[in-house]
Amino acid sequence: MTSGDSAPPTRASLRSASPFAWPRDISPAERKSLIAGGLGWMLDAMDVMLYSFVLAYLMTEFGMSKSTGGFLNSLTLIASAIGGLLFGVLADRFGRTRALMGSILVYSISSAACGLSHSIPQLAAFRFLLGLGMGGEWSSGAALIAETWRAEHRGRALGLMQSSYAIGEAVAAIIVLIVFPHFGWRAVFFAGVLPAFLAFWIYRGVPEPETFRSWWGKRRTSP
Repeated sequence: MTSGDSAPPTRASLRSASPFAWPRDISPAERKSLIAGGLGWMLDAMDVMLYSFVLAYLMTEFGMSKSTGGFLNSLTLIASAIGGLLFGVLADRFGRTRALMGSILVYSISSAACGLSHSIPQLAAFRFLLGLGMGGEWSSGAALIAETWRAEHRGRALGLMQSSYAIGEAVAAIIVLIVFPHFGWRAVFFAGVLPAFLAFWIYRGVPEPETFRSWWGKRRTSP
């Protein structure tokens, strides 16, 4: 072998080069963070879409105009921008996993509370709170994955997390198809509380990123 020749590729390098072999290289922390973030985005989409699927019945129930129904949907999106900033601050203060848990609890409980609404202002308030949790989940979930995953796989992980949003829309459609004919629109919103159980799993099984723990430790010890 001449000096210009390169060494033959190892089995590990061939495995890492394959676009389909990377899941075998991820750590338990990376896998758990992806599950937490992906399910968070999926269930986020589910709670948001439940409103759209039962909007026609809400308009009849509360005598809402089309413009009011659209405004409530826009109100949720406006609140999501505020929630992203708010939970971003909380994530720096209390940690990525705690911020993610808090955001999931906010949007799931707020979704269930929509089923208790008896007026348009009540429904608007609950939709606004849901938006805060929705935006918070987007920011804290993305931060958790970005800081947990290694650079070579980070893009794939974030892509998988965001693609789960479409699955959540399909889940919402299935819930409406099963629940609404038998129990009505209020029960559809009550089903939106299910993501709250994900928060308990995150609390027990998903670690804080080492990047955040190192930064937080230096922050606490600095004068």
